[in-house]
Amino acid sequence: MSNPPLLRGVHHCHIQVHDIEVALAFYRQVMGFDIVPELAFWFEQQHDGPLMLQDQAKSICLALFVGDKKSNGIAFRCDALAFVHWQQHLHDCDIKVTRADHQVSWSLYFRDPSGNVHEITCYEYEAVAELL
Repeated sequence: MSNPPLLRGVHHCHIQVHDIEVALAFYRQVMGFDIVPELAFWFEQQHDGPLMLQDQAKSICLALFVGDKKSNGIAFRCDALAFVHWQQHLHDCDIKVTRADHQVSWSLYFRDPSGNVHEITCYEYEAVAELL
């Protein structure tokens, strides 16, 4: 058996949402995502097509689907300073956050408006501990 070819990261994650406008506002205002213009036609022209979003760095894409299914959520990665800033940002956005000390990493858990649980995680354990 041959070795699998090299992967270059995750392209996109599927997220089920109840209300596309509420979800779009959340992912724009809270998470800093925006619509991928060249892929907007999937949502606009297809009955069940996703609304594709990307982060400011254009390194993470989300595919928003309208539906009643639950998604498993996404774990976003950040550095220590950003972790502390995310904690404050989510608090400023009136989003309930649970912080977890995993002994080798720190995580912030929160829900989007459709109830999907997401995570922001940082493996710069000591640096986060000093900043908290």
